[in-house]
Amino acid sequence: MTSTGFASPEWLDQGSLFLEEDGVRVPLHTSRLRGLIPLLCTPPWALHVAWRGAPATQNKLKRALTRAHRTVSVIDLGPGASASLTPPAGWHEVRRHTRQLPLDDTFEATMPKTRVKQARRFERESGTLDVHEGPAGWNEVFNLHRASRDRKGLQAQPETLKALLARIAPTDWSFAVLARDAHGACIASGGFVILPDQTCVYAFGGQTRSQASGRASVAMLLEAMRHAHQRGCERFDFGGSQDPGVDQFYAEFGSEVVFMRRWVRAPRWFQWLFSRTWQGWTRPSAHK
Repeated sequence: MTSTGFASPEWLDQGSLFLEEDGVRVPLHTSRLRGLIPLLCTPPWALHVAWRGAPATQNKLKRALTRAHRTVSVIDLGPGASASLTPPAGWHEVRRHTRQLPLDDTFEATMPKTRVKQARRFERESGTLDVHEGPAGWNEVFNLHRASRDRKGLQAQPETLKALLARIAPTDWSFAVLARDAHGACIASGGFVILPDQTCVYAFGGQTRSQASGRASVAMLLEAMRHAHQRGCERFDFGGSQDPGVDQFYAEFGSEVVFMRRWVRAPRWFQWLFSRTWQGWTRPSAHK
């Protein structure tokens, strides 16, 4: 069976390896922090990679992880990990979350009216929405994703991201949605990934800073949900966010909190020398 989504060859690079147990493959990424410190982590932008299978299988994967451990390890388990799965001895567990919305036949009718009104207003004001299956449209996704992170002072890794988007854009499990204003300028964009369990994940996104961009983002996400539903998806995952304001924005679509976990291990000297990095890795996400 061909791997798709976060476990696909297109998502990974030469620094990848797999934990494999009972037919379940969990991809991991290897590199060096500051060019020196060996790092094992979840592949970049793949926080929802699936730890799945029976609890016994997931425990085997955990044991394989401890054997694969590097000096520093940062592993995101995704929303499907077994509730009975505990971290290996000496590892820190961090509670994080994403938000999901069921995509049944009534999802749009039951969505909060304020969100539907915002999307309709965007289109009344001559805004347009385009869905792209294939390479077209992904340049706008890259540009706005990078601009949004730069505006917030967040690490962007632009060259790595650009190469990743070029690899996944032609796949049949990804699509892009662009929202343009009345003048044709792209003011909100999203890149979406469809997983084998029929979950559509909002993996990349960004918007300009303008009066219309908030409504454009709402319309863009609603269009992505419609498209994902048409393709047979059963859930829409907003991708999670450490930003309380962004999380609240997702909550106002009627989405529900779905907990995820992160396992982190590093020696004491690393925690002390790189305290800001360690604090960022181990900070739980807040939600209302």
